[in-house]
Amino acid sequence: MAETILIPVAKEILGKLGSLALDQIALAWSLRNELEKLKGTVYTIQAVLRDAEEKQGHNRQVKLWLEKLSDVMYDADDLLDDFSTETRRERAARADTTTTTCWTVVCFIVSFPKRFLYENEMAHAIRAIREKLDDIKNDREFHLEELAEEQAVPLETDPCPPMIVVGREADRAEIVRHLVHSDGEEANVSVVPIVGMGGLGKTTVAQLVFDDEAVKACFGVRVWVYVSQSFDVKGILEKMLQYMTGESQAGLQLAVLQEKLREKMRAKRFLVVMDDVLEENARGWEDLAKYLMVGAIGSKVLVTTRSSKVAEVGSGIMKSETGGTMLMPYYLGGLSPDESWDLLVRKALHGEVQQSLDVERTGREILKKCCGVPLAISTIAGLLRSKDPKTDWLLFLDAELSNISEGENHIMSTLRLSFNHLPTKLKHCFSYCKLFKKGDALDVQRLVHLWMAQGLVESEDEGLDCFKTLCWRSFFQEVKVNQWDNALEYRTHDLMHNLADSIVGQKIVRGFSSSILQRVSPKTRHMAVLYDHSFYDDDQWGDVSKVRTLIGYGSFFREDCQRTLQNFKRLRALQMDKALPVGNPWKELQALGDLKHLRFLGLSSWGIKRVPNSITKLINLQVLDLSGCHYIEELPRDVRKLVDLKHIYLHWNVKLTHMPKGIGELTSLQTLPVFAVGHKGDETTANGAAGLDELRGLNLLRGELKITNLLHAKPVSSYVLKNKLFLQSLVLEWRYDDDDDATHSAKDEEEVLEMLGPHPHLTELEICKYTGVILPNWLSTITNLVELTIRHCRECEYLPPLHQLPSLKKLSIRWCEKLKGIRDEDQYQYEQPGTSVSDADAEDNKDCPHFPTLSSLKISSCPSLCRMPLFPTIEAELELHQCSARPLIRTMMMKSSRLSRPPLSQVSSLQLDQIDDLEYLPKEGLRNLTSLQVLEISNCPQLANLSSLCNLTSLQVLVIMNCPRLATLPPANHLTSMENLSIKGCPMLKERCREGEDEEWPSIIDIPSPSPEIRYRRSPLGF
Repeated sequence: MAETILIPVAKEILGKLGSLALDQIALAWSLRNELEKLKGTVYTIQAVLRDAEEKQGHNRQVKLWLEKLSDVMYDADDLLDDFSTETRRERAARADTTTTTCWTVVCFIVSFPKRFLYENEMAHAIRAIREKLDDIKNDREFHLEELAEEQAVPLETDPCPPMIVVGREADRAEIVRHLVHSDGEEANVSVVPIVGMGGLGKTTVAQLVFDDEAVKACFGVRVWVYVSQSFDVKGILEKMLQYMTGESQAGLQLAVLQEKLREKMRAKRFLVVMDDVLEENARGWEDLAKYLMVGAIGSKVLVTTRSSKVAEVGSGIMKSETGGTMLMPYYLGGLSPDESWDLLVRKALHGEVQQSLDVERTGREILKKCCGVPLAISTIAGLLRSKDPKTDWLLFLDAELSNISEGENHIMSTLRLSFNHLPTKLKHCFSYCKLFKKGDALDVQRLVHLWMAQGLVESEDEGLDCFKTLCWRSFFQEVKVNQWDNALEYRTHDLMHNLADSIVGQKIVRGFSSSILQRVSPKTRHMAVLYDHSFYDDDQWGDVSKVRTLIGYGSFFREDCQRTLQNFKRLRALQMDKALPVGNPWKELQALGDLKHLRFLGLSSWGIKRVPNSITKLINLQVLDLSGCHYIEELPRDVRKLVDLKHIYLHWNVKLTHMPKGIGELTSLQTLPVFAVGHKGDETTANGAAGLDELRGLNLLRGELKITNLLHAKPVSSYVLKNKLFLQSLVLEWRYDDDDDATHSAKDEEEVLEMLGPHPHLTELEICKYTGVILPNWLSTITNLVELTIRHCRECEYLPPLHQLPSLKKLSIRWCEKLKGIRDEDQYQYEQPGTSVSDADAEDNKDCPHFPTLSSLKISSCPSLCRMPLFPTIEAELELHQCSARPLIRTMMMKSSRLSRPPLSQVSSLQLDQIDDLEYLPKEGLRNLTSLQVLEISNCPQLANLSSLCNLTSLQVLVIMNCPRLATLPPANHLTSMENLSIKGCPMLKERCREGEDEEWPSIIDIPSPSPEIRYRRSPLGF
């Protein structure tokens, strides 16, 4: 049964009535009087709303009363928003610094009669709304209590919960066995179905299988596709390619998709997971089988489904198409009572087992209602998490769960019960998620912005806490986070999506065919639609004048789009997703300026290069999302007028020509991924371009910032980034491609960079295409810096003492041809360029500085680099390309007494390429590389001996290429973990490795090989 939730709307109305926008304007007496009366009426209604919302589920009279009240309350909110908007526009016009005082006075005198009439019209409109509310308030034959305001339930502020899996190890192992053991199998592709009811964790088990190390080793290509409602073969192929390439494949012809798929999967053993397949669709399976026949023998399709019929159809058709065996479905069962209790303890009691037997007895009784279904257990655990297990659990069991029968048909009732226990704010936030497509990975930040646009939350911090709380209560799942533990994406389980459907009724309409248009009614507040030709046929539409959210997919920009948008007069949020450029996008976008209630505007189109200046009339706009407009070149000229704007989202690689002048006035701005400096010689941008100094006042910027075109920046008088303490990642880029400016000297660039010193809280920094000779000393003062990248700085000779950065973990230096070294404040005397590597080995390293926490180092195309601190703490990757071997040899020969563990003992991958002075790798240093699994050495003309590799007992992969003087390999019986050996371009070694007759051959043939594939890869040695 759909619910009406009005408490947030009432709060929104009272907030507007009490806002400064209304209180500080000299209003007509009649209007002020009506506003005060309306405030009193809404206060009276708000007092009984909580009782009404609790009773509506079992009292039809109360439900109908709330529905009638809902329409008028929303109308009141829209009317006040309209008045507030007009008032703010008038105030902004008077405060416009570009307008002369004389002209402002003239405009005020001319507009006064219009203003007087407008206020009187507004007074009449507010009186009409108030009288309707009074009539509804008094027209009830039932009693409602004036309950105290709902006690605030503490929201979660901790990071989103980790995925907790209990009782699925045996399931994972059995399914892995089905996948990887293919003895005697002749089919190219076989289907392995996982069958079970919704909520059992089929997707979770599939994910465990997908990430299993044996599965990774067995399948060269692994792909995950969410299918759900429609078995659309073209859509499945698009998702497969998008998973493999990371790029959208929408709009491509089927033949193109087939060819691209063939390139990626030809002759490779692959695993494709098709998650949540609901349709049997035999014809679709037949078509899909033809496209998947390109793989190697033993390829698998792992299907999760609720229907054994789907499993039978998919397996049978794949068998008939490929001639293989038909594999039996794997039927996933529920958790055992002990496993269920274990999961409840971990989620509701923070993993702390209670000593009280009464608590455990009550908990196990509660779990009987969950039938071993992990989703139901997790949801109930989220509810119990905030309750006292000794007093509240038994009360919950007797008063709430007693009405729910045991059995799988009542899982939805259990989920509904969890929803009923949510605070009102969270109910509203969760219900809003009906808008989104099932199974899609959804952007967390966008969700919070949409909640804010609708007034469901007051701030982003509150919105994120609401999101985390819904995650802890298992209404959201599969949350992905970034390197700063900020939530990026999430999914909603299908059953939770069905729950939202059952709650919201007509208020939210979502559909992807023309039938949706007939479902729209005056009660519809939010819509998600797929645009097609019927979208522009007014005869197809219901009343959309009260719709507050419109999310559209497909081709939106058409010649009659402007007329269609005018029907959506009350939009608070508009997202045009994946819209293609049809007709004249620029012309049609002009209509956006008339949607004056908009708080959120998202555009996604390859055809948009400019956003029209008309959107600067949207004075309420908080979010402008242009991240899908990859080729946008300009932002609106008068963007400074968008005084409420907090977020401008742009694609990371967008090539803006400049930033509009006045952007520095948007002091509430928190997100601005790209700031482009305009060309001072370009007449089209000279007068309207923002200078670098406009960044100075944007101190609320957070997350990532990329400043481009710094080649055209003028030196500024003071630091412009120093006070941006919320900034986490900064990229400073001087040129787009090969741009150059003959009038811009290296000295100018050094002065500009000096004034771009960031706050010490910065964690990531990249400096790119800078032509100054030196880098500023502030580089070594960013104490929180974790990752540093310096690339294409072709004139730079020395770097500051980077080893002084206590948090630095990742360092990448690329294409810095003149870079000689990294300076040390103690002026430590590194070896001179003429010193041989062997001489350097013999020197005492006790005074040589080293990076204290560095775990990843990549140096490429720095042929002059031979002076730098040592790097003994590398844990993951060490890549050296076209630079000196001296720093590596020195690091390998460090005395262990200076360190907590031997140097480079944790490095797992070592790549050496074009190291011209590398003659050998010291045996003493190699002895420490106990964790090394991958070693690649290529294009090292002086390398003659690798016999010292015999101590690398963890080495699995050894690649040696183009080392003409190499003549010796290590004894194979020492390389006990070796799986893959590849040698090419080593003529001296070739002579010593003739099969069966030369001395180095035993070093190759005795290398262990656990599978035919590895033996095949290893055997044909191409010297």
